[in-house]
Amino acid sequence: MSRPFALALPAFLFIGALATGCSDRDPPGGDLDPRVLYGFDGCDDLLSYTKGEAKGLIEKYGNLHGHDYSGGWFGEPAGGDGLTGSGTDGGGESGGDGGEAPQDGGDDNGDGGNGDDYSGTNVQEAGVDEPDIVKTDGERILAFARGKLHFVDVSGASPTLRSSLELGADLYDAQLFMHEDRALLLVRTWPHYYGDWDGAPQPAGVDLQQYFGPDYYNGVTRLIEVDISNPDAMKIVSNLHITGDLVSARMVDGVARVVVRSQPNGLKLKEPYEFFDYEAYEQGGASEALYDHLWQIALSQSKVYNTAVIDGSTIENWLPRYVREDLSQGQASITTGVLLACDDVMHPGVYSGLSTLGVLTVDLDGHLTPTGGVGVFSQGETVYASKQNLYVATTPWNPADWDPEASAEAQGHTTYIHKFDIQDRSRAAYVASGSVRGWLLSQWAMSEYEGDLRVASTDSLGWDTETSESFVSVLRQEGDELQQIGQVGGLGKTEQIHGVRFIGDKGYVVTFRQTDPLYTVDVSDPTQPVVAGELKIPGFSAYLHPVGEDLLLGVGRDGTEEGQLLGLQLALFDVSDDAAPKQLHKTAIGSEWGWSEALFDHKAFLWWGKTGLAMLPLEWSSHDDNLGYTWEQGAFGFRVDAEDGISLVGEIQHPEPVVDECWDEYYGCYYSPMLRRSIVIGEQVFTLSDVGLKASALADLSDAHWVEFPQH
Repeated sequence: MSRPFALALPAFLFIGALATGCSDRDPPGGDLDPRVLYGFDGCDDLLSYTKGEAKGLIEKYGNLHGHDYSGGWFGEPAGGDGLTGSGTDGGGESGGDGGEAPQDGGDDNGDGGNGDDYSGTNVQEAGVDEPDIVKTDGERILAFARGKLHFVDVSGASPTLRSSLELGADLYDAQLFMHEDRALLLVRTWPHYYGDWDGAPQPAGVDLQQYFGPDYYNGVTRLIEVDISNPDAMKIVSNLHITGDLVSARMVDGVARVVVRSQPNGLKLKEPYEFFDYEAYEQGGASEALYDHLWQIALSQSKVYNTAVIDGSTIENWLPRYVREDLSQGQASITTGVLLACDDVMHPGVYSGLSTLGVLTVDLDGHLTPTGGVGVFSQGETVYASKQNLYVATTPWNPADWDPEASAEAQGHTTYIHKFDIQDRSRAAYVASGSVRGWLLSQWAMSEYEGDLRVASTDSLGWDTETSESFVSVLRQEGDELQQIGQVGGLGKTEQIHGVRFIGDKGYVVTFRQTDPLYTVDVSDPTQPVVAGELKIPGFSAYLHPVGEDLLLGVGRDGTEEGQLLGLQLALFDVSDDAAPKQLHKTAIGSEWGWSEALFDHKAFLWWGKTGLAMLPLEWSSHDDNLGYTWEQGAFGFRVDAEDGISLVGEIQHPEPVVDECWDEYYGCYYSPMLRRSIVIGEQVFTLSDVGLKASALADLSDAHWVEFPQH
């Protein structure tokens, strides 16, 4: 029997001591309220729910994908009109104080703030750290490159590599937090990494196939706790392996919230095509009618087979599992289990899928341990956190996207947003949910200010760009709901958002199709946000960064009046007059075929307000009479000034690695190291690539020191 909790949350959360409010509202007439979360009376009740929903999908489609062909998603239940989450990546935070990071000394590193003499990770909100491939406290640099964690001592006259810690093969997209003498690494691993193939490497000696099964091919998230108290001998204290894909993470005062998305696992289901009699089809003349007949037989057989698999499923098939290695005593101690109790799992009143979203709380002052919590069946994509609250946004799969006969109203998009109070170090409390029209570009689409949440979104009928327009909505918590108290629409009709930034009581929205309208939105009255001004120029800015009072620097692409995109550019905007924003200066970067990671990852951008220095990585093509066209990579620094404009300070490149073989594991035959990050410490700029760390003079970016990482 289901019992109601508080408001609906299409997300799954396993949070240590996470609190939720309990609702005493009973569903009227036995119908479930879509705005309510319903718990389970034990594991039998949970299994009854998951098996029932799964068998409904199988009866309709033959599988759990929600369509009668292989691949896809965990879709709507048979006969239902519920929604399930899509699988785009997110990770969004924004500024609690208007989303504006400190102007002098770069942005806050989230662990005690920036010092006067060093920069940290470029974050949206001061005091809320975001994981990245490099961290510093002004005296130490921790950097992840090529499967290793490197400790560089920068406390002396020249940087020194103290040690490099091997983390394991086949890791990708590793990020880290640093807090005092602990580092927490967040690692995505290849789905096949734990697959059933000879010689599959293991990260720290533990055979995960033994626990997750030889047929587990979904993503695995690995959390690694590292003791960095001895810079010459860093050591792994513990590993926590979780069945699921890493979405995002944030840290406030040494407490990290790690978001993981999981799917049902270990269900050896078969697709209808696996039962299809291809021999009978060929021998029977391969007609369309015969195909339809044989397909229906295959579909029926798959339904019988898959229903039996679902009937035999257990709790371990539906909830995320973990393997923890405690290495603190030298010899590994292994514990395994499911990350939550059945009584702590919930589902929304409207079916939202059989995947789950998890938010794990890790206190870096303690130890990395699996914790129980609360779960809700669904997915999530985008995360934003102020110092007080964490928000998870989900964009449900819309059946109308696949149904050309759906009504225009049904083809619109909705984003659900769920709020958690994270002020208690020991727990995160779910407090409210709401929704906005359309979908979100990224983390920058949300910003909390004076208790209200501002959200920028784009909507259209289906994916018809001719009907698209963008909105800025304001949500305010009223009880257990995030109520929309204000909205302005009509931004960029037939276009979609390419960049957004909220600063104080102002919002700046960039839309693009042929030209780049930069809209200024006045949200000083949250109940009546208004578009105050608009600037139309060719191209667009994908990332906006405040570089002084009433000044925005845009990283994006130049373009023609006809909408053709050209090369990369930096553009400086004066937004002192809301009604008349203007472009003061712009400069092209690299060749027409240039590309920068800063276009989609703000952590690749550095602003050092003390000297007006902006830095970003760049890849570009060049031509040589002997080699033809080659691809080069480096980091460019620009001086930005409202009067003098944008001028090139210098370019930094790293030495090419020594390639032992033509098809080196990482580099191949020709390779120019990709510079990923830039940080300032004292009078030097440090740039990071996967081959090493270079120190350059802050004044002119001339070479000062080179620290090479071990390549094997």
